[in-house]
Amino acid sequence: MSRRLVATALCVSMLVACSGNDDGGEAPDVGPGAETAEEAVEQLFARLGDGSFGEAASLAIPQQSALASLAEGASTADVAEALDSGDAAIAANFWSGFAQSVDEILARGVSVLGSEGASAEGTEFTLVEIDAGSGAPRHIATRDVDGYRVDLFATFGPALASRLYPQVERLFQDPSEDASRVLGGLRDQVPSLYIASETPGLAPNLVQDLLQLIELITRIN
Repeated sequence: MSRRLVATALCVSMLVACSGNDDGGEAPDVGPGAETAEEAVEQLFARLGDGSFGEAASLAIPQQSALASLAEGASTADVAEALDSGDAAIAANFWSGFAQSVDEILARGVSVLGSEGASAEGTEFTLVEIDAGSGAPRHIATRDVDGYRVDLFATFGPALASRLYPQVERLFQDPSEDASRVLGGLRDQVPSLYIASETPGLAPNLVQDLLQLIELITRIN
């Protein structure tokens, strides 16, 4: 399987995870991230493998899970509330759905091969290369946000962009304070989306989706 197909397959799997809803249980506490980028990825897959989704929530950058849920039609009010009160429960559910969709990969095991730095608009990233047993390594993007955590938009942006675009257009037509709050959160994800657009072997149409989304979001004052 090609690098591009592996990247797309994992992106689609993550997008499936976005469609889950919080089960209403007690929100997990958000702990610190990992000491290194490679440890963040290793810890994530270990926690997914043993079903510790609440603990895995700490390895997603805060607020990104809430913003990503827009791609599956989460309401503006719910996303805004999660941005203000915390989205750890959404992140836990996010990773739970992801684990279910890549259970064969988790059963085989994921190996971390190394890492390299990258930057966009002054934001620093560490790209961790993994071997998911498919014969084609790919990267998981991380950032140091009170410890290293997985950047969902930089890693899975290609799967999110086309679904986020109409939601962002809708937000521009909404004069509410909630919409303004969500748009501001999305503006903060532009560096991550640029990193996503540079994914090796990414199909041209997916690159275009990302660049169009960036152009739309950056209309925000």
